[in-house]
Formats: sequence, structure tokens, C-alpha cells
Amino acid sequence: MKWIIVLLIISSLNLSAEQENRDIFDVEMESLYTLVERSLVQRSQSPAFFDELNTELESSGYLSAQSIQKIKKRTEDYKTLRSALLKKALLFEPWLKEKKLDEKRRFKGVMLSLSSAIVLYDNYLFNLSAMQSERHLRHVINDADSEYNLESRELLLITSEYTSIGNYIRMQKAIQFYQRELEQEYEYDDEMVYLQTLIENSPSYRAQEDKNFFQVVARKLYFYGKSSVDEVELFRDDSINLMSGVFGNGMGLISTRRGLMYTNNTAETALRQEMKAGDILLEKTPFRLTDKFIPGYWGHAAIWIGSKEELKELGIWDEPIIVPYHKQIEEGRQIVEALRSGVELNSLKHFLNIDDMAVLRESAIDVKKRKAIILRAFAQLGKAYDFNFDVETTDKIVCSELVYICYTHIKWPTSKTLGRYTVSPDHIAHKTESNELKLISLYYKGKEIDHSEGLWKKMLIDKI
Repeated sequence: MKWIIVLLIISSLNLSAEQENRDIFDVEMESLYTLVERSLVQRSQSPAFFDELNTELESSGYLSAQSIQKIKKRTEDYKTLRSALLKKALLFEPWLKEKKLDEKRRFKGVMLSLSSAIVLYDNYLFNLSAMQSERHLRHVINDADSEYNLESRELLLITSEYTSIGNYIRMQKAIQFYQRELEQEYEYDDEMVYLQTLIENSPSYRAQEDKNFFQVVARKLYFYGKSSVDEVELFRDDSINLMSGVFGNGMGLISTRRGLMYTNNTAETALRQEMKAGDILLEKTPFRLTDKFIPGYWGHAAIWIGSKEELKELGIWDEPIIVPYHKQIEEGRQIVEALRSGVELNSLKHFLNIDDMAVLRESAIDVKKRKAIILRAFAQLGKAYDFNFDVETTDKIVCSELVYICYTHIKWPTSKTLGRYTVSPDHIAHKTESNELKLISLYYKGKEIDHSEGLWKKMLIDKI
């Protein structure tokens, strides 16, 4: 426990120094958002990864060298992320006992540390718990490997932290404080709303509210302490089935409901008739965690690449960069978007799990520009997600960077955050004010809106 005490002391000193210059929350919230995004990507990739490993084990009885390297690399990435989240979890924990602070500020600090700890718990559940139940996988992770900065019995050590009764009690104290403070009539800022959403939609948070959870963890810890590495069989009990029930929640992607435009066949038909290849799509999903912290009104951007017929009309259907995607396009995947899983082609039906949507089109676009935009969009397919949200890096991109890269002839507004330039979906929307882009179609709360009514202007200044 010495390292925890040292971290607490360092965190307290760093906190005091930072407050002398500017609000610590500005820095900590932005970096937390990036860590949460990285966590959600890891979780979303876990099911397919485990299926791939299990298929290999069932067919050959052992893991290939390539699969072993993948496991080691994922574990190394997990450890790096875990270390960063642990620092945040410890940062404001001392404020639980600090009663001289402003009450709202104290509450917000504890919320930040609690949410970081909860993300740590969730990450273990969705990334490593499945490893614990398979002997081959346990053996790979528990075997030391200096190339990937892995110690001997690595999974065993991480699991002991997760099943620690001491850590569980610390979590309970923070949760009890959080629930008491919820009764106070604080005026929540956007950051507090984000933290509250992060906490209360966490499967670990809901599990720890269960009175039986403590008994389950205690029982697992008892067996854990009496077993060897190869005999450890944690989390096999039905009462803590990690991949179903309370831990389902879309693999932790924090979506509280379906979008109001979901399965809206009328809207889908109308949009297909109205959109043209190269159009920019904006959407809002207030029921998702990430929408709570994206600046401005709009939360995501994508590009409509059009149908087979339209691509043929433009003369680019047989371009080498498009040919590999012929089947997907014919199946209806006609939207290029950058998601946590990377840049991919998706269908309009998949995209419409949203509440609000806007279709934008460049006012002075011609065939030559439209062709160039679409070809650049296809060139982005397969790229990874940009956790740094930096428009100056092109090997990894996020949704709004996709538009930034494809519409190279437009000078897009950006914001400088933590030394890097970022472009947001709202930056794209604001180009309608200069008439470089024009609003083609607008949906609000699931219904098509006459955009001459002034609602669009309210969206641009985020006053809805």
C-alpha cells in the first residue's frame, strides 16, 4: 500500500500547485474524456477479440504466436490506461474528508475521482475478466514479458486489486458521499452532468448498489487466496455473470435508450431521395454519454457517399479504391463515419439511431469536387480513432476530422485545446453562416422540421 500513500501525497501537492495557476478541472476533465473514449474503444473490441481467440483454441488447442502478441499488446495498452485512470481515482479521494472546501467544488472533485475508479472497474470487467476464466489466456498474461512491460503473474496482480475488499470499501465510501450530495440543490455545469451520467450508467456502480455484491466479492476473494494461478476461476458464479444482466448495457457504451429516429422508415426514404453523394451529415444523441461532453449542439459528423447508381454516374464506381467495397455499398452501406472502432462504412438505418439530424451540402460544389471528396472519404476507411482529437494528425481521425480531411478546399474553424487544434461538428455547422454550406434537411426530436423557422440558428448557438 506504500505506493498508494505516495501517490496520494503527490496528488495533493500537484493539486495545490495547479490551483494557484488555473482551475484543475479544466485539465483533468479533458484528459478524463480522452481516457473514457479509449476505454470504450477497448470494450467495444473485446467481444470479437475473445471470439477470435476461443475459435483458435477450439480448432487447434493452442494459440499462435501472432495471437499471443496481440494478447500481450492489449494487456500493455490496458495497463497504460489503468495507470492513468488510477491517478485520477486517487487525485480527489482525500476531499472525502476535507470539509473546508467549497461544497460544490468538493462534490465535483469526488465525482471525478469516483467516475475514474468506476471506469477502472468496468474496464476490468469487459477486458480482462474473460481472460480469467480461460487457462490458456491466463497463462499468456501471467507470463512475464519485458517487451510489453508485463510482470510475472500480471493478471493475478490486477485481479487482486479488483477483488480487494479494501478497495471495495473505499469505493463504497465515495458512493455514499456521492449519493448524499445528490440531495443538495447544486446547479450542475456540463462537466458535472457528464460525470453523473458516467457514474450512474456504469454496470459496476449498479452492481455495487446490490447488497449481495459484497458477499460475492468476499467469497471470490476467499477462493482466490487459496488457489494457484492455474486453479483460479474467478467470476464464474451466476450472481456475477459479467457478460449479461446488469453488465450488458451494450458493452459499456453508455446508451440509455434508442434514438427517436430509430427504425423511422419514412425518414429513411425521404433522406435517400434528398441526399447527394458527398453531403455532410450531423447528428445528436443526447441519450449517449459522449454527447454530454462534446462542445456545442451537434455530437457527430459523417459523409454520405451515395448509391451504386450515383457513383457510376460520377464515373468513380470502378475506381480501385472503391472496388473492394462494392458489395457493402450494394448492401446499403453508404455512409463513411469515424467511430471508436475506426473509420468504416455503415448503413443509413444504422446511422439513424439518433434524435436530431442535419444534412449539409457545399453551396458551390461541382462534379470534380464531389468526386474528390468521395475518393478521399474512401481513403480514410480502416484508419484508427484519434484519441487526441488533433486535426494535424492524419493517420488517426475522429468524426469531424473526417469532414476536415475530405473537404480540403474549405478553411474550417478550429479550437486550440491543450496545445492541439481540434475541429468539432459545431465548427462544421457554423459554415452555413458564411453560406459555404447550405442546410438541406433538418430533423429535430425525430421529426422533420421546416428549417426556415429559425430552429437552425438556435442550434448554432446551442440554445435548445
